[in-house]
Amino acid sequence: MDIKEIRISDTIERIRKDPSKILFFSDMDGTLLGKDKKLSEKNMTAIRRLVDRGGKFIVATGRVIQATRHYFRPMGLDLPCILCNGGMIYDCAQNKVMWSSSLDTKLARRHIRQLLDAFPDVCAEICTPDCIYDVQINEEEKAHWKMAGFTAEIMDSLDEVPDGEWSKVLFAVNEKRIPAFAEYCTTLEGYEKAEYVTSGHIFHEMLPKNCTKGEALLRLIDIYGLQDCFTVAMGDYDNDVEMLENANLAACPVSARDSVKKVSDIITDTDNDGGSVADVIDLLLD
Repeated sequence: MDIKEIRISDTIERIRKDPSKILFFSDMDGTLLGKDKKLSEKNMTAIRRLVDRGGKFIVATGRVIQATRHYFRPMGLDLPCILCNGGMIYDCAQNKVMWSSSLDTKLARRHIRQLLDAFPDVCAEICTPDCIYDVQINEEEKAHWKMAGFTAEIMDSLDEVPDGEWSKVLFAVNEKRIPAFAEYCTTLEGYEKAEYVTSGHIFHEMLPKNCTKGEALLRLIDIYGLQDCFTVAMGDYDNDVEMLENANLAACPVSARDSVKKVSDIITDTDNDGGSVADVIDLLLD
């Protein structure tokens, strides 16, 4: 396992003296879950070990409630989690949204319309707390359904999608088209009034302003009064970078993007299929 500096080893030694102060934030896809989108026994055992020692394990994902809820029970989660790439903090024990933000639907509609006109092969997945709507369905989005274990309501046009609380818009894009799509987003009038981030090899997202995993990490700590905890964050993609930067200790699997490795204190020898989250937990507890 690559540990960047001696001071990190010293930090780990201090953590081991009181594991109950560990607040472990983990991305799901590409980090906690394997390529089969399942939680391995290795990771599950490590999470239980952390919780048994008094630590807290918090999922921080770009997924919405509908694509995450079915993981809660087998994981035994009774802690808060971060959803929608930082747009929502959800309490699993209370089955309650503790904080959320939503897009300006007028701005979002204008951006979506322009993007779908410019990229007719792209699907816009509009996520609300109660429903998911797909406009301009494509094969990438169908693969997303299967991967995340949900289905969406297919709409004939953007005009059919009702107003309300739009948590985020996920664009399903052919992998080769992602760079051009992301670049085009920066040309949209009002681009700076939302957050745009590439969250996967076929995903680019529109989020409410100041809604990132990094902001949500700090917000969750404030909501639950966990300022005396030591934060550990682990992720693999661009949308995890700010979260890792805001944590006391940052980690990533060996399969993470270079942008993530650059800000990580610890890079595991294993990828998400090999139980990289468990490897970091074991390092902190042993």
